[in-house]
Order: sequence, then structure tokens, then C-alpha cells
Amino acid sequence: MNTFRKVEIIEFEFIYNSWMINDFPENELKKLDHIKEIFKQGKYECIVMEEDGQIKAYACFLWLKPTVKILDYLAVVSDTRGKGYGSQLLNWLKESKGKSEIIVESEDPNFTVDDKEKIIRERRISFYEKNGLMKREFSLKLSEVEFNILTFEDSQLDKKMLLNEMLAIYSEFSPILKVTPY
Repeated sequence: MNTFRKVEIIEFEFIYNSWMINDFPENELKKLDHIKEIFKQGKYECIVMEEDGQIKAYACFLWLKPTVKILDYLAVVSDTRGKGYGSQLLNWLKESKGKSEIIVESEDPNFTVDDKEKIIRERRISFYEKNGLMKREFSLKLSEVEFNILTFEDSQLDKKMLLNEMLAIYSEFSPILKVTPY
């Protein structure tokens, strides 16, 4: 049976150093000290999914107010990929989010010249859509990378509210990040 729980900062450090540094490209991964500072402010959390006491997947969130959270990182532990753990974690998040909105950024497949990368990006968006998320009516360029924005289908955020929430979060935690809607 799978269980889901929030981790404390010490365990998060283990997850970061054991998996995140391998699961995400260096240019996408925030520095551990930066995340720990946000964690200490009470505006960051990491949820893990465990099976038989072993972590199988994790999701990390960032927010200014707990009613609107950006999915900062989502990954399945590398040796357990392809077994449905990512879908199970997203389903649990959807069912347990309460009144919180969850925002997902996924790299836009239309902005790569590499066919292999385009397929990976399309599969990632398809995965999110299969699990109850929908692409929103705008996308964002964050510094040099274009992202589709997704929310769960029951989202109450209209386009303006969604954009304003995201801009406020980026402004607070990544002030040097150049954000351009398209």
C-alpha cells in the first residue's frame, strides 16, 4: 500500500542530494541553500509517495500563500519509473489539495529544434493531461525557456488571476528571473 507524507527539511536534503541532483538538469535545479531558506519561511514543501517504506516519487511546491502553489519539481525515483507512481502521486495531489490551486510548468514542445526533446516534452504534457491537468490559455517564457502552464481541470483561477499569482511568486523567490507571457 502506498502512503503519502510531507517531509521535514533534513529528509528533504537527503532527497535533494540523493535524487534531485540526478533527476533534473543543473540549470533547472535551484540551489539547496535557496530552497532551504524558502522551506524555513514555511513556503516550500516536499511530499513523498512511499511503498513498503521506500520513497518511490516526490513532488515539491513553492508558494506565497498556501492557496496557490507552483509545482517546483516532480519525479519518480529513477529505478522505479514506468510503474505508475507519478500518476498515483498526481492523483493523490488532486484528491488532497482541498481548496489549493496547483500550477504546473512544462516545457513547450514548440520551442525546441531537437526532435527527441520535442517528443519528451509532448509526452510530459500528455502525462499531465492524462492525470487531470489542462493547458491554460497562455504560456510563459521564464528567462530563456518557454513553458506551457497547466492546472487541474477544476481550477477556479481565471487567466488574469493565474498570471498575477505566478508573477508574484516569481518576483518573491526568483527576482532576477525574466518572465514574459506569450
